[in-house]
Amino acid sequence: VEVEVEVSPEIFSDEIKVLENMKRKIEEKMKAELNISCQIKLIRPKSIVRSEGKAKRVVDLRKKEGSQ
Repeated sequence: VEVEVEVSPEIFSDEIKVLENMKRKIEEKMKAELNISCQIKLIRPKSIVRSEGKAKRVVDLRKKEGSQ
Protein backbone atom coordinates (compact mmCIF):
# COMPACT_ATOMS: atom_id res chain seq x y z
CA VAL A 1 0.00 0.00 0.00
CA GLU A 2 1.30 3.43 -0.90
CA VAL A 3 0.04 6.38 1.15
CA GLU A 4 0.59 9.93 -0.03
CA VAL A 5 1.06 12.36 2.84
CA GLU A 6 0.86 16.05 2.06
CA VAL A 7 3.36 17.90 4.20
CA SER A 8 2.15 21.21 5.62
CA PRO A 9 4.12 24.34 4.64
CA GLU A 10 5.24 24.79 8.26
CA ILE A 11 6.82 21.32 8.35
CA PHE A 12 8.05 21.05 4.75
CA SER A 13 11.84 21.06 4.49
CA ASP A 14 14.39 20.90 1.70
CA GLU A 15 16.62 18.86 4.00
CA ILE A 16 16.47 15.21 2.96
CA LYS A 17 17.37 13.91 6.42
CA VAL A 18 14.37 15.69 7.99
CA LEU A 19 11.95 14.33 5.38
CA GLU A 20 13.33 10.78 5.58
CA ASN A 21 12.99 10.84 9.37
CA MET A 22 9.38 12.05 9.08
CA LYS A 23 8.58 9.35 6.51
CA ARG A 24 10.06 6.62 8.72
CA LYS A 25 8.10 7.81 11.76
CA ILE A 26 4.82 7.77 9.82
CA GLU A 27 5.52 4.27 8.49
CA GLU A 28 6.29 3.03 12.03
CA LYS A 29 3.14 4.65 13.43
CA MET A 30 0.96 3.08 10.71
CA LYS A 31 2.47 -0.34 11.49
CA ALA A 32 2.02 0.09 15.25
CA GLU A 33 -1.52 1.50 15.16
CA LEU A 34 -3.08 -0.29 12.18
CA ASN A 35 -0.79 -3.31 11.85
CA ILE A 36 -0.22 -2.65 8.14
CA SER A 37 3.00 -2.04 6.31
CA CYS A 38 2.85 0.76 3.82
CA GLN A 39 5.13 2.91 1.76
CA ILE A 40 4.78 6.58 2.66
CA LYS A 41 5.27 9.12 -0.10
CA LEU A 42 5.72 12.67 1.18
CA ILE A 43 4.41 15.24 -1.26
CA ARG A 44 4.55 19.02 -1.48
CA PRO A 45 2.05 21.23 0.32
CA LYS A 46 -1.20 21.84 -1.59
CA SER A 47 -0.42 19.11 -4.15
CA ILE A 48 -3.41 16.90 -3.32
CA VAL A 49 -6.41 18.05 -5.31
CA ARG A 50 -9.14 19.54 -3.16
CA SER A 51 -12.66 18.66 -4.15
CA GLU A 52 -15.84 20.49 -3.44
CA GLY A 53 -18.46 18.42 -1.75
CA LYS A 54 -17.64 14.85 -0.80
CA ALA A 55 -13.89 14.22 -0.63
CA LYS A 56 -12.32 11.30 -2.49
CA ARG A 57 -9.88 9.91 0.06
CA VAL A 58 -8.97 6.54 -1.47
CA VAL A 59 -7.79 5.97 -5.02
CA ASP A 60 -7.62 2.33 -6.10
CA LEU A 61 -4.86 1.99 -8.68
CA ARG A 62 -5.01 -1.79 -8.98
CA LYS A 63 -5.52 -3.14 -12.47
CA LYS A 64 -8.90 -4.73 -13.00
CA GLU A 65 -9.05 -8.35 -14.06
CA GLY A 66 -8.99 -8.62 -17.85
CA SER A 67 -7.66 -5.06 -18.26
CA GLN A 68 -4.23 -4.29 -19.62
